[in-house]
Amino acid sequence: MDAARKQQFAHIAAAKTALLGWAQSNDIPLVRVEFVVPFVETDFSLSVWLFYDTNANVTRAAADGTTTNVEQEFQSILSAAGYPTDWLSRVSFYIDSHENVERDYEGSYFYRLR
Repeated sequence: MDAARKQQFAHIAAAKTALLGWAQSNDIPLVRVEFVVPFVETDFSLSVWLFYDTNANVTRAAADGTTTNVEQEFQSILSAAGYPTDWLSRVSFYIDSHENVERDYEGSYFYRLR
């Protein structure tokens, strides 16, 4: 793995921890954050999977703007940590629930992300 990809993973890991702490302190039922990056060495896009506890909370968070706030907070955390601007423009978000993973993917986030 080259230095740039290692840097990306370090930023992602720190941002995940910070985001989950922020969500908890703001009573947001975000229970898990997962990431997918491409295998292409020159592509620094990032898919961020945000998992709320229940499907009902996914719907509520979308309706009341919580999900938008979570996405913005994640990007702010990355930016403040020095995540390159051109990489920030390649961050995309996907939303699901732990409830759905349990019901439809045998509780496996590995299966869910495939």
